[in-house]
This record gives sequence, C-alpha cells and structure tokens, in this order.
Amino acid sequence: MRGIYGMQESDSGVKAAWPKVSHPYRILYPKPGLTRMDVLGYYAEVAPYLLRLAKGRAITVKRWPHGVDGTMFYQKHPPEGGPILVEDLPSLLTWVAQGALEFHAPLGHVDQPLQHDWAILDLDPNPPAGWESVMAVARVFRSLLDLLEIPFLLKTSGQRGLHFYIAIEPLDHREVMAIMGRLSEMICQTVPELATLERLKRDRGNRVYLDYLQNGYQRTTVLAYSLRATPNATISTPIRWEDLATPADGWTMERVRAHLGRHGNLFEWQGPRVDLEGVARRHGLRAQERRMPSDR
Repeated sequence: MRGIYGMQESDSGVKAAWPKVSHPYRILYPKPGLTRMDVLGYYAEVAPYLLRLAKGRAITVKRWPHGVDGTMFYQKHPPEGGPILVEDLPSLLTWVAQGALEFHAPLGHVDQPLQHDWAILDLDPNPPAGWESVMAVARVFRSLLDLLEIPFLLKTSGQRGLHFYIAIEPLDHREVMAIMGRLSEMICQTVPELATLERLKRDRGNRVYLDYLQNGYQRTTVLAYSLRATPNATISTPIRWEDLATPADGWTMERVRAHLGRHGNLFEWQGPRVDLEGVARRHGLRAQERRMPSDR
C-alpha cells in the first residue's frame, strides 16, 4: 500500500534513507499545492530510474529552498568540495530535503568527462512556435535516424521542448558535437521554415532551435524523471513515440505516475550502443571544413 507521499509503507529501505527534513509542509509548488514532503515522495518513487542515469556523473542541482516562487541557487559542488555525486537513495533525498528540485547531468562520466556515452538533440521551440512545430521537426529527425538505422530514446524537457537521446560507444565530445551538428544541418536544409541553428533568440523567428551544442562537455541536461521549476510541477518524462501528442508541459506528477504504472521505465536502452563514429564514416557526416563552436 502506498503511503501519503507515494512511498511503499512496507519499504524499510526508503524509511531508512529518509533524511531529516526542515519545513516538511512548506509549499514548494503553489499552483498544485505540492509540499516538500510531496516532492520527496515523488523522488523516492522514481529513484530506481533516475539514479541509474545519475551514477558516475558530476551532477548540477538547482535548488529552490523556499519554493519555485523564491530564489534559485545553482550548485555543482558539495561543501566538502569535489563533484556532486548522486548515486543512492539517501544522497538523492538529502539534496531534495535541501531544496533541490532539478537534477542536471553531463553526457560524460566524472572519470572521463571528455568521452561521452550519450548523444542528444534538444528541440527548443522559439515562441510563438509551439508544440505542433516541435512534433513536425521531431518527425523529420526520426525519419533521418531511421534512414541511418540509429535507434533513440525520447523524453520531454519538462518545459517546452523535446530531447532525443542516443546511447553511443564512448566518443570524444568534439566528435559527438560535430556529428550531431551535421545531422541538425540536414534537418534545417529539409525544413528551413520549421528548424533553425541560430544561436541568438531574436534571429530564430517562429522556428524550433536545434540545440546540438548540448553535446559539449561543459553542458548539462536535465535528467529523465527530474522535476522542473514550472508552475504545474512538470517533469522531464520519457515517452513513447505515440505519446508525442501530449505537450512537454502536460507531463505533471499525476500523469507521470500513471504513465509509469502503465508502461514502466521507458528510458532504458535496449541492445548495443551506437557506433556513432562508424555511422558518420559510412554516411559521410563528418563536416570537417565546417568550424564547430568551441565548448572550452
């Protein structure tokens, strides 16, 4: 039986991991009325999935100790120094108890940060472009990936956008960014009225920005199942292709719990990792003459 905060009442492991919580009933999300204990309960539920993605990576936490209407703090290092590692339930819940609502991770591991084992493409609509535009661009990118025989996972950003994730054999971040940049160029050449690589928002127009620069080693991306500091407490949610009709801002805590109950964890890679360098070589995707932006 589920407890009031989403925990299994018989789960002694969760109870043992529960940190000391100051102001447990402080409302962190005023619109849905979610308290700190509600947020802790949610993270206890999704911990088995989120922790797999966080393991071995230097996490950036975004903290709102007084709720989403209060001041936000970025934090990349614990008080004792070094990177923030969130590798077990106690460490996850301790950060949440301290006001962390969002968890962001790089694409490389802490021991080899320049070698990425994920490649991503972030579809970010520039208003007034909306979710319809995101879906249209996503269909084009899926067609390209299908043509190249590249599988992918899909998740919402938890705000306005959509993330394609590709599990790859470890590869230098510069190579990953160059290849994803070339794929992004191909999309823009196919649907220039829908997609753009313009970095300045004022130059993007009513189009979807293809942010392949998120593959840089200094960048982080919100983890799957992380809450976002939005009015409705939306979540960066792994989805099936057939779920694409639901916009990113429609994935609330209630919907995500129901979706997990029906479909289980959808952010689990099946099969071998993609040899992205080999794919690029076979299909001539190395744009060597094009200068890629430096992330250093």
